Amino acid sequence: MTVSGERTSQPQTGVLNLTGALKKSASFTISVDKIETKPAKRGSRIFIQEEPVEEGEEWSGGEEDEVEEVIIPGTDWESVNYVVKKFGCEDEVTGLAVSERYIVAQYFMEPKIDVFDRKSLKLLHRLEGHEYGGQTVALLGQILFSGSKDCTVRSWDLRTGEDVQEVAMHRDYVLSMAARDNPNTGGGLLVTGGAADHLVILYDTEDTGGITCRHKMSGHSGWVTCVELTPDCTRLVTGSKDAHIMVWDTETGALLRRMEQDAEITCLVSYPLLSDGQYVIFGDGESKLSLLDLNGEGEEEAALHLMPNVQVGTGRYRRSHKYHDKNVDKVWVSDNGYLVTVSTGSKFVKIWKIEHTEGKLDKTDVTELQILREHSDYLSVIGVHKDTVFSASGDMNIYLHRFPTGKQHYDMLRTQERNSVAVLYQGPQSGFAPSVERPTIRCQGKLCKAGKCGLAKSSSSFQVNFNFKPLTKSLTEGTLVLPSTIAEDSEDDSDCEFVIEYVTDSEEDE
Repeated sequence: MTVSGERTSQPQTGVLNLTGALKKSASFTISVDKIETKPAKRGSRIFIQEEPVEEGEEWSGGEEDEVEEVIIPGTDWESVNYVVKKFGCEDEVTGLAVSERYIVAQYFMEPKIDVFDRKSLKLLHRLEGHEYGGQTVALLGQILFSGSKDCTVRSWDLRTGEDVQEVAMHRDYVLSMAARDNPNTGGGLLVTGGAADHLVILYDTEDTGGITCRHKMSGHSGWVTCVELTPDCTRLVTGSKDAHIMVWDTETGALLRRMEQDAEITCLVSYPLLSDGQYVIFGDGESKLSLLDLNGEGEEEAALHLMPNVQVGTGRYRRSHKYHDKNVDKVWVSDNGYLVTVSTGSKFVKIWKIEHTEGKLDKTDVTELQILREHSDYLSVIGVHKDTVFSASGDMNIYLHRFPTGKQHYDMLRTQERNSVAVLYQGPQSGFAPSVERPTIRCQGKLCKAGKCGLAKSSSSFQVNFNFKPLTKSLTEGTLVLPSTIAEDSEDDSDCEFVIEYVTDSEEDE
């Protein structure tokens, strides 16, 4: 065996079990001197050791490789073992609200609104009263609020299915809506954003479904695409197609701050991972996600753009400025550090992990974990409640993706780039290969996201190219006999073994 570099060592015989195609790379070369074709049990681990493994025996790596269980709090959004259910609707769902008991579906064209039982998925109520369809509904306890293209806002009592009250204060489509219990009064607050009228209207709500206008606010010059109340209900945050975010005082209706951004605002929610109520996270028409400090000063307060690590291949990531190919139309943030995003220009829901470096907000790291691909048409709306993602698209189905809660979890190292080949140092001081610039770690999950087999993840600080001698017959499974000592440029690497683990780009490699 030869290795490109300034020096080499004398070969010692080892065994390499070959079970699939290896990824091409570039920094040094291993030449295989001899090939013995033997039946080999198909697996997804390649390793080098001095003694061959007995037939039928699986290498365990020793007792020291046992992985200690890590139970994460809340929902494990990284799990690939989620459960998928779906049920059909009569039209494309463009407004969706979910609670412990209800799933509410509002349709694009049909004026009716359907209310389903959360557990049995059976239709409970068909609410009729609007003249046109819509795309915004909100639940507050047993009361449903709905906005429509008929320019009205209605409240409904879901215990009886009755229409409680109609309010017609907008002059155009009711485009956005949010509702929250008001801790200051014991009642509730409802806020709506209009389309061409550019209005923001704040209402007081009652437990019975009554609606009373508190403030009618103007200031945007574009459609009000998203509205959000802070957890303490003292401030209201609005985003618009005019590329501005505005902060309002809910008590007086006064405009507190007006902040110009670099693209139209498409979604906006409170951010629970930092100081309560101080930050919001918003998406825009350029497929970016950004953090904004509501307590900042001045109208030109810059938002912090969160650069994502986007998966571009099996186990490989690149730093990107975009979360989707088109707008980020919906973002949801969990209490334990995960994001769910969707773009109506795609058929996929994306789940991300967000991590903050203490005291360094600009070092925030967002990494793509997985993509939910069940829909056959472009997405229209999503909702998230506890451990379940609810999504609807033009295929007229609502999908439920339920994730495990409080299960064993393998937290993977995340870097800006990763290669799917990892080299583990097995010498006198057991650890990772010192030639790797960043530490590497094995994902122990049975179905980890690195190529769906979860054996290895590493930085891209090295790459390996296996050059095999031509064969006279096809070899799909076999045993390669090759030297087990690899000499590197560093003298610290002598007298050691390396374990090479890999994942392939496809489960059907030729």
